[in-house]
Amino acid sequence: MALDGLVLANVVHELSTELVGGRIDKIYQIEKEDILITLRNQGSTYKLLLTANSNYPRIHLSNLAKNNNTEPPMFCMLLRKHLGGGKLLSITQPDMERIVTLSIEATNELGDKETKLLTIEIMGRHSNIILMKQDGTIIDSIKHISSDKSSIREVLPNRTYMRPPSQDKLSPLHLTKEDFINKLFSKEMSIYKGLYTSFNGLSPIFAQALCFEAGVDSNALISTLEPAALSQLYACLEKAIHLVQTGSFTPTLYFDEQEIPNDFYCFKLSIYETLMQKSYESMSALLEYFYFERSTRFNVSQKTGDIKKLLHTFLDRAVRKKQIQEKALEEADQKDLYKIYGELLTAYAHQVPPQAKAFTTLNYYTEPYEEITIPLDNNRTAIENAQFYYKLYNKAKRTELAAKEQLLSIEKDIKYLQSVLLSLDLLQTKEDISELRAELIEMGYLKKKKGATKNKNSKKDLPFLHFKSSLGHDIYVGKNNYQNDALTMKFARPNDLWLHIKDGPGSHVIIKHLEGISINEDILLEGAILAAYHSSGKMSSHVPIDYTYKKNVKKVPNAKPGMVIYTNFKTLYVTPTEAIVKKLATI
Repeated sequence: MALDGLVLANVVHELSTELVGGRIDKIYQIEKEDILITLRNQGSTYKLLLTANSNYPRIHLSNLAKNNNTEPPMFCMLLRKHLGGGKLLSITQPDMERIVTLSIEATNELGDKETKLLTIEIMGRHSNIILMKQDGTIIDSIKHISSDKSSIREVLPNRTYMRPPSQDKLSPLHLTKEDFINKLFSKEMSIYKGLYTSFNGLSPIFAQALCFEAGVDSNALISTLEPAALSQLYACLEKAIHLVQTGSFTPTLYFDEQEIPNDFYCFKLSIYETLMQKSYESMSALLEYFYFERSTRFNVSQKTGDIKKLLHTFLDRAVRKKQIQEKALEEADQKDLYKIYGELLTAYAHQVPPQAKAFTTLNYYTEPYEEITIPLDNNRTAIENAQFYYKLYNKAKRTELAAKEQLLSIEKDIKYLQSVLLSLDLLQTKEDISELRAELIEMGYLKKKKGATKNKNSKKDLPFLHFKSSLGHDIYVGKNNYQNDALTMKFARPNDLWLHIKDGPGSHVIIKHLEGISINEDILLEGAILAAYHSSGKMSSHVPIDYTYKKNVKKVPNAKPGMVIYTNFKTLYVTPTEAIVKKLATI
């Protein structure tokens, strides 16, 4: 995942071509560290995403990013104040650094035109988005960096902007062969490490690709380089920089054997020639495909961390309760023996010696009769000992009944909590998270916050995950237990096919009946793979999936959300793969 200076140069080239001269229409802060800018240029509307997220910092055009915030944060309001309606004059990238600056001409409060600079620094956990005046005075930034956080530079309002330290690297844009050799040989390390630590814009993977292209051992020491190999290495770097300067990019995504995205770059890399690959017309489209799902999952994970921790606490507590009840059941297994003791003592009370500590007699409750020794309290008579054992028998019988009821309830709780934990991996939007929180509040696992209002989802789109079979059947998957109930009991029709993992937590899956096209084995297999993938069997093979018509699925009164019973079903065994799931996805 090499979003280095060369890839960024590809993005800057695209953005300059599409956006320069355009007008800023709207500005949103869609996440804590994500800015979405809508621009109009030459009759078209574009959405530009800038994110300083430490895990996936980037800048590119987007079609999928959406704003769900009803109240814009302060930094967003500041951007609207200074940049709203502004004209984008230029987009630059200094010295192949992972820094992009947008120069924007906008009207100030007095009606005068001023040029403001919006800079994004793409540097892992140090990533930032900074608004500045033309002279470099910082107006504000999405992350404040004070002196106690960094001794190198401050990023605070009214400070003068300073670029991050270059770490003594050289820009490869106007690099001579002599500079290349001198800089490289000033370090005693492996060749590929010397490349990316000496020159701006080069990532470790691209440095390895350069060595591969030049026929050089990337792990060999720099001091072992022969003149011919050194010349070839410089020629390969010079060729790459020439492609950057002429805008000759070929954005390429690389896949593994499971068709899962593995890496990308702005050129075709010989080092990846054995991998499957796909070329894109734009780097923005590639980056959006590669990063969007990953960043969405990360954002959801951040916002559901408290829920996950709480669910694990309740689950651990339920498991401990189950162990206690199982132990109580084991102890209650002695109840029949207590009853036999009481019966025998009552029948042979006249034979029990006074103050005896034990009594041995024939047990006529077994065939053939065997001797049995009954422990006694020598301070009690035979009848009093018999009554004591009857009490133990009745207590054990009550304990067994209560323990079985408790176990049934606890097992339902465990199954429900496991299903909720599973649904955390399916959440995609803030509405999904709000819906899950509402479910947990209703079930008593979360407390309702004071002043919280009921979430009103005005979206007309169905909330379920949507897939298409190879023959065009709509396949829907519930993302949480509320959705599972709604999908199965309200949305599905009696002749739709219902699927679910056998004896485990998972999503409900519905294959919609399509007039004139029957659900054949291939479509059934696709639906079963989706059911297995969205269940506890996601990482397993030969996962058992039960399927039946929706008319055979019933909701048990007072059952927890998502819990149903079904009849007249068959079972299919499948192995889920992400590649097939992605092929069936509608987005």
